[in-house]
Amino acid sequence: MLNRRVSDPATNLLVGTLTKYIVLALNVGLGIVLMPFTVKHLGQTQYGLWMLVASMTTYFQLLDLGYGNGIVRHLVEADRRGDAAEINRVASTFVCVYAGIAALACAAIVVMVALVVPRFPHLTPAQIRVAQLLLAILGARVAIGFPLTVFGAVTNARQGFALNNLVASAIVVASAVCTYAVLESGGGLVTLVAATTAINIVGYAGYAWTAYRVMPELKIRLSAFSAARWRDVTSFSLYLFVINIAAQISFNVDNVVVGAFLGPAAVAVYTVSLRVAEYQRRLCDQFSGMLFPVVMAFGADGDRAALRRTLVDGNRIALALVAGASVCLVGFSGPLIRGWMGPAFAGSVAPFNVLALAGVIVVSQAASSNVLIATGRHRIVAWIWIAEAAANLALSVVLVRVVGLPGVAIGTLAPLVVGHLAVMLTVACRAVGISIARCLYETARPAAIAAAVAACACAILRTARPPASAVAVVVEGAVVGLVYVASLATVGFEFETRRAYASQARRAGSAVLSAVARASGRRATKVDPDGPLSSSVSVP
Repeated sequence: MLNRRVSDPATNLLVGTLTKYIVLALNVGLGIVLMPFTVKHLGQTQYGLWMLVASMTTYFQLLDLGYGNGIVRHLVEADRRGDAAEINRVASTFVCVYAGIAALACAAIVVMVALVVPRFPHLTPAQIRVAQLLLAILGARVAIGFPLTVFGAVTNARQGFALNNLVASAIVVASAVCTYAVLESGGGLVTLVAATTAINIVGYAGYAWTAYRVMPELKIRLSAFSAARWRDVTSFSLYLFVINIAAQISFNVDNVVVGAFLGPAAVAVYTVSLRVAEYQRRLCDQFSGMLFPVVMAFGADGDRAALRRTLVDGNRIALALVAGASVCLVGFSGPLIRGWMGPAFAGSVAPFNVLALAGVIVVSQAASSNVLIATGRHRIVAWIWIAEAAANLALSVVLVRVVGLPGVAIGTLAPLVVGHLAVMLTVACRAVGISIARCLYETARPAAIAAAVAACACAILRTARPPASAVAVVVEGAVVGLVYVASLATVGFEFETRRAYASQARRAGSAVLSAVARASGRRATKVDPDGPLSSSVSVP
């Protein structure tokens, strides 16, 4: 019998989201502190060489081919059946598959080291040798990481999000400490990259530890490789791969259009819009990113009621998060962008405001996409993204000539309105048996009310005290954010919803405190102010 350790999905998601934001805060905070420190010690040229080589390895992520979520889906389905043999078969199969992908990556790295780097323009012979060594080190990390990806998938399948985030936090902190120590001791670029790479490789052992902790019955055996399981997962994962590629095209094709019609100077201006819009999505999609294994579990159980609750609650929470961030960013986009990049980039404001609306749609419909995938409608999701990417390119080419940079952003927004809202949400509602009107009312009402109140507060602040500095922008933006949160908690959410979310938040806090106490070696007593967890609690 399988030793399953999956507790309440709502608590898992809340704890996972909280710890994910801790990882994000550590990454951003330490990055802000260490970037100037690193540039100062290495010099701009050496730092630029490092970033150049690192960018060459990012494309190897495409070799994943969508297997990550595909493995999670099949592991969840086997887990719900209590089939330990199938879990081990899937995990073992993809350790082998990823080992083959790692071998391909190694071959590509060798070719790049031997043929590409020496022919790269504007590099001196000494820089070429350093770049080759850096590429070999970073390539080793990529190759080693591929087969160990399976352990992270196992942990996510058991909804052990907090454990994975704990390991990620430890890696971020250890890398930051290592960076400081190496540079302060006089170490150079190669030493720094080798040391931080070693920490990341050791971190993979942490992910293996989390996998065996949540699933003690896990056994990886090369003899358990199954070509049939490889085909099964591939037939599903390729659609996820197509979705990822289409999503990347939808947001990244804009610069190509801008460059072709308006020139490189306009690309620089539009890139700022894209970058701030990317921050908006990253800030708000931490919760949505962990919905996948939870929704797959409900889909494997055939629990239509749970999928319906997930569609409503998932979209409601995602929209509440992204709407609050967007009100602050859009409300202060002018002084924010001009203060950050200078008056020459004032043209970034209008396209960003349009892209912010696109970000609201994408983030708010993550649950719709996951529900469709869980109910076997992943082909529909793929075709929606493909159609949106094609329409984005066509509209951007037309509108850039008429409206300029805002026209390119409108070319991104318009297909999302049709594809995500008119099509994807409609199909998802039908799949779980809820009317579109009811779903829109329950998901959009809280965020719409709170956003309206916060927008009024923003307008009053901007009129009464126009922000004249970066500090003023941050302070006034924080005030608007607090108004949004207060409005959401008081008049946005209905009483029953507010009470349910508060109860789940207290349980999540209790779970975090218990985990911290266990990690520190103290004997913890679990405090649950609302009694035993109920398996019927909806996903927030």
